[in-house]
Amino acid sequence: MPAALPTLAANTFEVVSNDTTSALPANIMESLAPLLGGQFSHLLKVFMVMEKMVGDRLVLNPALILTSFGVLWAVNRVGRQMYSAASGLVDQHLRSYVSISSHDELYLHMIRFLGAQPKLAESLSLTAETISKTAWEEQDDYDLAPTMMPVDGYGEYLNFSNQKAKAPPRFVPAPGAHEFQYCGRTFQLYRRQESSNNAFFIPHFKDRETLIMSCFGRSPEPIKSLLRHVKEEFYLDHHAKTVVKRPSSHGGGHMNEGYGARHSWMLVANRPVRPMKTVVLDDDRKKQLLDDINEYLHPDTPRWYASRGIPLRRGYLFYGPPGTGKTSLSFALAGVFGLDIYVISLLEPSLTEDNLATLFNSLPRRCVVLLEDIDTAGLSRPPDESTPKCRTVESVHEGQGGSGENNGGSGENKGSSDNNGNSAEELRRVLKIQSANSTTKQGISLSGLLNAVDGVASQEGRVLIMTTNKPETLDEALIRPGRVDMQIAFTNASQKQAEELFKRMYEADGTDEQRRLAAERLPTDGTTVKTQQNGYHVHNHSPNLNDESAKLKEKGKEVASSSQVAVPDDEKQDITPAELSIIAEEFAARIPSSMIISPAEIQGFLLKRKRNPRRALAEVGDWVADVIVQKKNRTKTSHM
Repeated sequence: MPAALPTLAANTFEVVSNDTTSALPANIMESLAPLLGGQFSHLLKVFMVMEKMVGDRLVLNPALILTSFGVLWAVNRVGRQMYSAASGLVDQHLRSYVSISSHDELYLHMIRFLGAQPKLAESLSLTAETISKTAWEEQDDYDLAPTMMPVDGYGEYLNFSNQKAKAPPRFVPAPGAHEFQYCGRTFQLYRRQESSNNAFFIPHFKDRETLIMSCFGRSPEPIKSLLRHVKEEFYLDHHAKTVVKRPSSHGGGHMNEGYGARHSWMLVANRPVRPMKTVVLDDDRKKQLLDDINEYLHPDTPRWYASRGIPLRRGYLFYGPPGTGKTSLSFALAGVFGLDIYVISLLEPSLTEDNLATLFNSLPRRCVVLLEDIDTAGLSRPPDESTPKCRTVESVHEGQGGSGENNGGSGENKGSSDNNGNSAEELRRVLKIQSANSTTKQGISLSGLLNAVDGVASQEGRVLIMTTNKPETLDEALIRPGRVDMQIAFTNASQKQAEELFKRMYEADGTDEQRRLAAERLPTDGTTVKTQQNGYHVHNHSPNLNDESAKLKEKGKEVASSSQVAVPDDEKQDITPAELSIIAEEFAARIPSSMIISPAEIQGFLLKRKRNPRRALAEVGDWVADVIVQKKNRTKTSHM
């Protein structure tokens, strides 16, 4: 009985197969013939022949195969729809989301954090980015080994042509969905590019994208904790840097938004904090300024101001010749108090008064706002109506006619070449004035700036610093008390300041611990100590300090009395702190006491000799003489 079952099943299947096969082509013919209009009858015949051959060879019913595939497709389609519906319900009710715009600082912090995640670095969908570091960021291994190239017999010099080839790209998650883990929790990441359709309904991708973070659960607290960690990690690496921002004219990526967009400021630089001691200014004035800003930024100050009805604002005016340290002090103050600097140029042609007000209103509570060289912005009140107006072109032409009124009352027509020349010159002057008066003034007016600085709707809590080279050209309303609370004067370098500059320039080499210890162990009997630093042998000569002082003073006299100074052979030797003080004093003595040289000029001179303090001392006399001649002749070029 069991042996007969396979035979019975096979016979039954064969009968069913033959019946179905014989009936199927006719059904297909009846169904497709009206649709095809009988034009492709030969194709139908070929199809029936192939269907018959396949059915006989496989002993299977093709109709059943097609039906099975149809059922599987339907099940898959229904399953996908059910999964999509269930996933949508879970995403809507059981997941938390946080979106980050690409024009927010947190976006850059997050991208940097994601690029360091191992799981995301192994993702199959990545975006490669060229690493562009500033001069102040930490160097990589490929930056620490530059190539030395010979230059036409002049020696070997650094060559950085192969640095870009050695610099590896940075890989970050590509636009799309990604997944990573942090503190044992799984997070989903989705990078979405913003796009819009133009007039021809063609999608246009903007220079903007949104970063969407999500996690399972009805609370976004895990995402908030992650974002706090990302910010702390970023600023922990940048705690010793000052952030510099400028207005973003793109308005956060939105067309026609200008400066009025939500994200009106963009990051332009991260600079190392500048020590206050590097600013050339009287110590008492530094202390007074620091105490004033510290009192203003105290957490209890806003309550004190509010109880007395005083606006919470503080303004400072730094004025003095160019190169005296006005901007340097601004950066040093921002570094001392850990504030960001927001730099605004009033000469920006696209900046309007409405934009300026929006920029001031979008400032954070505590920051430094820097308005540089406000004297060049042309901020002044319009002339009073009582001011005598220039003569018109018609009056000039009348003057050429020789009337007595226009000829000094002589009543004679002079008709000389001098009169014609003066009249032509006056005509050009009047035409120039009228052309200037007819041109509509663009940019920021004085009233617009005053309203932005301390108007009714102006932002409070910021530190406003204005710098100028010519304070006498400023309008009184701009620097009145209440807008400018303290004025700091900067002057050219005195001899004491020149000495401080010299010490600061060369004491940096003495901060190396190995050099300091070697200098302290030097014998005082004039012997020579041989040390090795950076792979080179350096001979340190340390004679008696008294003898050295006498020699330096004698050498200084020779330098002062000689126009052609020979550079000492030992200029590359290490210098002790005591010797540095003596050389700095001698250097300062050669700087004119009339304070005609700015600190920036002295610094530029020393930078050309930044490793040779003895050479700087030897050449300062000729340099000072050249600077004096340059200033006397009002030339802008120097031979030193």
